[in-house]
Amino acid sequence: MAGEPGALPLWLAGAGGLLAGEFLRLLEAHPRLELAGLITRAGGERLGDLQPQLARSGDLRALEPAGALAPLAERLARGPGVMVLALPHGEAQGLWRRLRLELGALAERLTVVDLSADYRLVDPQRYAAVYGHGHQDAEELPRFRYALPELCEPGALRGAARIAAPGCFATALQLAARPGADRGLFDPTQPWSFFGITGSSGSGAKAKAGTHHPHRDGNLYAYGLSCHRHEAELLQGLAGRAPNVCFVPHSGPFVRGIHLSAQLPLAAGVSAAELRAVYAQRFAGQPFVELLPEGRVPELRLVAGSNRAQIGLHVRAGQALVLVALDNVLKGGSGQGLQALNLALGWPEDLGLPRAGLGCL
Repeated sequence: MAGEPGALPLWLAGAGGLLAGEFLRLLEAHPRLELAGLITRAGGERLGDLQPQLARSGDLRALEPAGALAPLAERLARGPGVMVLALPHGEAQGLWRRLRLELGALAERLTVVDLSADYRLVDPQRYAAVYGHGHQDAEELPRFRYALPELCEPGALRGAARIAAPGCFATALQLAARPGADRGLFDPTQPWSFFGITGSSGSGAKAKAGTHHPHRDGNLYAYGLSCHRHEAELLQGLAGRAPNVCFVPHSGPFVRGIHLSAQLPLAAGVSAAELRAVYAQRFAGQPFVELLPEGRVPELRLVAGSNRAQIGLHVRAGQALVLVALDNVLKGGSGQGLQALNLALGWPEDLGLPRAGLGCL
């Protein structure tokens, strides 16, 4: 997958997953990035077999981690590059630590984008509590910048060498709550309630009991009733401003997308007009967040296949009803990772990213 002359070389680890496939699909339309190599556990697989939907570089073969070190080091000796970690949760930290130690100073020439949960939480104790095991690379956690571009300070991602892409539900949760919370519009003494539905692609490429699509088709059910791991990302972003968060995720009978409804208690004296003005100001000029006019509601079919999120606002009985729809594998996954990478490298934010949804097709 060659970009323009002088394009930056990119390596991708974990080439067989859904987020990997989405990132590689986006890469085919990105003029400034060039696929230089793939890394898998065993190595030897053809890209065309791992991701047959791709149009280019089908004969490129993956390398196992040890075999990738020499070509990776040789290329980095000539200049900078990008490493995308598209591995299951818990595996990215071990691979990146191994590569970093083996590459030594050359590792500093890599801009790293992690699509997993491994570097999202800054506090290793919070990570252990949420994921049930200690972090293998805790010393690297402070270097990773949590990258939800629309909620970062302007310019905060430029020059970032380590990027942690937020989770899919975590993106929707924060787009719903953070603009109002950051301005003190919501009452932190009352419960903040979130109801979300996600498609089957959120469960990964391999079929598992209870998440396999034939089980989900025509079905709808809740899970994670005690706690969902993406709540930790929301609470990290809120920095203690919402002590009582209740999020109930559901598995939906579709493949792509997240639809989230948030019921957030307004602080005394906050009007519907003030709420809308704050959200409009926060998302003004953002190419991938669409604040809908009053009376309209987000629809999955309008954002599926795009890197865009739709947000709807309504006020009822002192509660802000904030609705969010997005594509979990794009704005909630690979697309967001590429968006953050563009910003880190000083490129146009929307380079290689689709804004149009699939509509009714």
